[in-house]
Amino acid sequence: MKGQINFGVWVLITAIIAIAILLIFDSTIRSYIITNLGGLTRGITTSTGGQLSEVTTNFTAYNCTSFCHPFSNRVYSWAINFNGANYTAYLNDNISITSSPGNYSLEIYPIISPYGEQCSNITTSISKIKITKLSADKNYILYYFKC
Repeated sequence: MKGQINFGVWVLITAIIAIAILLIFDSTIRSYIITNLGGLTRGITTSTGGQLSEVTTNFTAYNCTSFCHPFSNRVYSWAINFNGANYTAYLNDNISITSSPGNYSLEIYPIISPYGEQCSNITTSISKIKITKLSADKNYILYYFKC
């Protein structure tokens, strides 16, 4: 049959064209892949040992009605919510929380003391719970004043 190209020749011509395209646009294709796929791993860091370590965050409540001092009565307790878990302690005690490193939410509740209601200095109202972001591995002192 005249004028027909053998299948093997057609595959060979297609392969040569594909190789030529790859050689011509090699740097463009490579830089596109590196730019776009490299962004997927940007900002990812490995932790030492491949495991998250645990850290302790401490919270202590102080009464700052006139000047900051511990609460005078140990009968009453105070509570915080750290990363979805509730923790309670006596007014003069501190709360120690162990968790993986990172930023967590903390909910501050008003304290009912023998002298009336006490509000944290980071709360905006006695009727609302204040939620703030904290990072683990730090010590925090929650100062309360009379509302």
